[in-house]
Amino acid sequence: MVIDTETHLFYWARNCRTNPQETMRRHYTWHEHNADLLVAEMDHAGVDKTFLISYDGEDTRFAAQVAGFDMEDFAGGKKYCLREIAKYPDRFYWYSVIKDARLYDTKDLIRQDIERGARGFKLFPAFIACDLSSDFWLDICRYLQEQKSTLLISYEFLLPPKTLTIEGYLAQLDKMLTEVPDLPVALLHAGCIDPLLPKGQLVVDLVKKHKNLYLSNAMPGAVWDDGCEYPFKNLQARVKRLKEAVGADRLMYATDWPWFEDEMKYKQNIDCFKLHAPYFTPEELALFLGGTAQKFVGD
Repeated sequence: MVIDTETHLFYWARNCRTNPQETMRRHYTWHEHNADLLVAEMDHAGVDKTFLISYDGEDTRFAAQVAGFDMEDFAGGKKYCLREIAKYPDRFYWYSVIKDARLYDTKDLIRQDIERGARGFKLFPAFIACDLSSDFWLDICRYLQEQKSTLLISYEFLLPPKTLTIEGYLAQLDKMLTEVPDLPVALLHAGCIDPLLPKGQLVVDLVKKHKNLYLSNAMPGAVWDDGCEYPFKNLQARVKRLKEAVGADRLMYATDWPWFEDEMKYKQNIDCFKLHAPYFTPEELALFLGGTAQKFVGD
């Protein structure tokens, strides 16, 4: 079983017609990325299932504005993704983004999404000023644990002092993981600290401390410096470092499709590991490409 632990569907993002600085080479600026296209890519690459994360312009507004965009520059969301998931119900694990508790009844929305079939949730702590060590958010996490759900966390686009530092967020996470030891939690982008830098040890130490913490590898460290050069030696170096540091049983394969399709084809993303990663034993590769994700979602 091969599982991609981070993909998205939407009509378009950062529309090149209204944002002339964008390029049509990034197909998402003008082309719909629906379930038909994603499943075709998965079939070609030999990927069986994916964590499909739905979000809308509001969910990612903070990051969009950092990059010079706004809510109107993204078209998609939960309603769209659920319609697309219904076409291929056996290929997707649906993940819904947790809304800002200052604006919504967050717990009730989570309950509704679980009833709709959500296998887990994604949280952008910096986007919604979320303190995972607070009583409110610990209660949310306890509810997820009770529901046997899972949680993906992404520490992208940190802007101290407007946001906490990564050290601050990891300290909150440490407390939260101690309080909910049976809630599977994955850090997307391998925790958003470059694992090749000494600071990356902060994430490694946290994974070693908490048995319920995993890493998803798309753009590890929130860094992409390979350009289009297959087989992506810098990506390989970061994944190799993570495998050696935390083990393949805590590391999950991911593409973040379609955000990097201008740099690499979907099939190239998996082939670089299948064909050019001798640092994985066959058993470790099987865990990385799907076995660990199966354990994470409880399949």
